[in-house]
Amino acid sequence: MAPARFALFLLMVFPSAALAADHCVDVQAKKGWQQMSLPEGRIDKIGYSGSWSVINGHAAAVGPRGYSGQGARKLGPLFGYKYDQAYAFGEMLVRDQAGRIVPFAEFAALAVNAGDPAGVYAFRINDKDIALWDNAGAIRVCVSMR
Repeated sequence: MAPARFALFLLMVFPSAALAADHCVDVQAKKGWQQMSLPEGRIDKIGYSGSWSVINGHAAAVGPRGYSGQGARKLGPLFGYKYDQAYAFGEMLVRDQAGRIVPFAEFAALAVNAGDPAGVYAFRINDKDIALWDNAGAIRVCVSMR
């Protein structure tokens, strides 16, 4: 009986920590689409850590927004190697269950407000499959559900 009371006490004192669950995926720069399944529920927050590069040793490591400014201009001649021309080189792309592809920042903003985000999502670097071999790094994406 004492363990049950202690568990109930913990739920009352730490409700969000006790009821939240993190779902994470390490999105590798050297791989194509990489999946994460989300259960039914509501998204509390989405976070990331890490960085990657589209050309190891020649292009600086960046986060999920990819290259901008001087870094993007330096990669300009290689634009044909982008997976999706609409987004920045090195940007993290997210594909939802319906097959729509959006940048990570848009996914993060929309998913937090989604009624039920349950399903399978896929993540990748904005670099064509034939150009993944010289990439480096990974970005860890974590989705906290409640």
